[in-house]
Amino acid sequence: MLGKSVGPRVLLSGLVFVVACARTISQDAHTAEDGRIKGAKAVNLENGEGKAKGIVTYPGGDRVDWKVIEIPDNKKGTLNLNLTWQTPRPGLKLSFDVFDEYQHQLLSAKRVRARAREAVVENAKGKYFVRIYAVGRGDAGKYSLAVEFKEQIVGPGFDVAKLDIPDPPKLAAVPEPEPAGGDDKDKCDEFVWDIKKPACKSICPAVGAPPGWPPCKGKCPNPPTVDEPACHATMPCPPGAPDERVKACTPDKWPPCPDKTKPDNRNPNCRIPADPVVGRIVGKELKGGELLITVGVGELQGVSKSWKGEVVRSNDVKAGAVSGGDVRIVRIDKNITVGSTKLTPDQIGATPYVRFSPK
Repeated sequence: MLGKSVGPRVLLSGLVFVVACARTISQDAHTAEDGRIKGAKAVNLENGEGKAKGIVTYPGGDRVDWKVIEIPDNKKGTLNLNLTWQTPRPGLKLSFDVFDEYQHQLLSAKRVRARAREAVVENAKGKYFVRIYAVGRGDAGKYSLAVEFKEQIVGPGFDVAKLDIPDPPKLAAVPEPEPAGGDDKDKCDEFVWDIKKPACKSICPAVGAPPGWPPCKGKCPNPPTVDEPACHATMPCPPGAPDERVKACTPDKWPPCPDKTKPDNRNPNCRIPADPVVGRIVGKELKGGELLITVGVGELQGVSKSWKGEVVRSNDVKAGAVSGGDVRIVRIDKNITVGSTKLTPDQIGATPYVRFSPK
């Protein structure tokens, strides 16, 4: 991001230069850690209020800032968010979206006035992520995000049944779209996306992609799905339906085994442990300060990437392990496994066997 210690006038003049001269810069070319959700900066609440400031600039390569807000433990209420900003010239737009702690989008900010957006999260509790971004390719601005949490009052001190409460006013089913300026009607990117726009046919939107949308092939959608391999490394374990393809679905996410005498291969906690496999070292190579070894057993012999390896003194599965002979699995093929060890080639020559076993 741009330096935070620069005065307002210098900041805005700098943004004018960026908007005018840097249209070909990637939107995240100069982003900092808070340009990703994992680097979100905390907005601390004091007496239910908090504030964050910063700069986002699409042409300057720092389009997105992420913030994280944590509601106090055991508290529940209404979370109000209000974004205002200053721009180097009229008509530039910023906005924000709100996500829950599982990174599912809850809502997008609504327009209050030309340079203000707001959002309200009802029944708020736990953690929320806020994505602040410059809307279009030429947009940039210095923003201020005001956060207010109002705790829900439980149990009124009067008889609700005796109150005469009129019916609430009817609300429009769809909020009125914000008038587009300039060539906005033809604009399309991952944040400003409409399936009806011809320009959007080659764009994968940040959220709300139709199932099987071709430009999103190989990308994890929001919300994530176990049917997309790109999601397996980053998505949370599906509650109530763990899936072994998902990295977050560790054994503690699965139900305990009710009867160890009745194995169930569908549950990792209820399977018969696989037997260890011993293979002979058929190749070795020094690389980057470690010794790479090739062992003559692989997937067809049952070895898995999640297993551990250790150099042993003979080809007996019960043979003693060599001190310091741990083997980290690097790659597994059908009939070979490549691993790395801190032993020397001479030590390997004296004990040319590796035992692989489940962790």
